[in-house]
Amino acid sequence: MLGVLGLTRAEQDLYEQLVGCPPLTAGELAELVEEGSAEPLLARLRELGLVSAHGTRWTATPPNAALQVLLSDRARALAQARRYVAELTGRFGHGDSELPAMVEVIYGREEIIRRFQELQLGARRQFRACDAPPYPANDAAVVNTMEVDQLRSGLRFRILYDRRALDIPGRLADLEAGVAAGEHARVTDVPIKMTIFDDTAAILPLRSPPDVESRLVIYHPVLLDALSALFEMYWDRGLPLHAARGADEPSAAERHLLVLLVGGLTDQEIAAQLGISDRTVRSRVRTMMARLDAATRFQAGYQAVLRGWIADAQP
Repeated sequence: MLGVLGLTRAEQDLYEQLVGCPPLTAGELAELVEEGSAEPLLARLRELGLVSAHGTRWTATPPNAALQVLLSDRARALAQARRYVAELTGRFGHGDSELPAMVEVIYGREEIIRRFQELQLGARRQFRACDAPPYPANDAAVVNTMEVDQLRSGLRFRILYDRRALDIPGRLADLEAGVAAGEHARVTDVPIKMTIFDDTAAILPLRSPPDVESRLVIYHPVLLDALSALFEMYWDRGLPLHAARGADEPSAAERHLLVLLVGGLTDQEIAAQLGISDRTVRSRVRTMMARLDAATRFQAGYQAVLRGWIADAQP
């Protein structure tokens, strides 16, 4: 079983023996080895971080820690190998050694986050995304400071938020920070979770439904054109999440409520986002609907758009 992590059968057997035993001396361990000496096996296990010596006695490192390190190392090695295979595949049959790979498969949360940041930092003109759960990072509600810095430097961000993305507690603060810095945000039912960096690369889930352990990076220009067209089609359909300011502008609390209302969140979901009770949300929604002379939430959103309360800062 542990052969995929680089252990021989004898090394695995000795490690399993140590996991189920109290600390043992080298002599005691020698009795557990069916063939050969225990010393080279212990040396190898120590090199891999699976055992440690305490005086003359040896003990196993806890499997949940030691084996996870080996798994992470192997995942990184596999990711590097897959990138290399993708590069070779892209060159195959072409004579141009500079031709980039058409696709790249990446595995593991850390590698996905690292590769995403690398592609984002490489963008020079625009960043387009269909934002939807699940997220590889555990802090999806934390303000994306890299985005804010890139917005200030002139990079254009257009983000289509899936309605489920707005349901994450605290996510509204991240969204508002981006919009305040210049992000163009709309909400819709996104067709696929994806991010397009300029017109040179796109990252999207490898599997359906999406998981947080695998991603596909696209470089092929024809595929990128198709993904760009899909994004633009849904962008045109999306509802803007910028609450406009004017003489009849809503209050800060009403702007927050409008964003979530247009996003299609329930009273309970809005309450979780704003940190208030369901009863308070219902009261504020009734007040908002009365102010907009609307009988339904849909009418309230429509009237807010007509009054200019919800509009894109730019097209």
